[in-house]
Amino acid sequence: MVKSTVSPLRSRLARAAAHRAMAFAALTSNSSKHVRYHRYCIHMRQAEALARAADLDVCDALREGSE
Repeated sequence: MVKSTVSPLRSRLARAAAHRAMAFAALTSNSSKHVRYHRYCIHMRQAEALARAADLDVCDALREGSE
């Protein structure tokens, strides 16, 4: 099995940034307003969830380091 060299925190932050980019790209796609807005919301929700998870990872790491 290949082990990832990217930390889970960095991976989540990178994925969140990618979802934000996809959200803004969805706004400019050649679709109806409803479809564009729906895709934007889906990607922004995913980006926010990933960013929250990354923040929790940082808090957990800080707690473990102080013990």
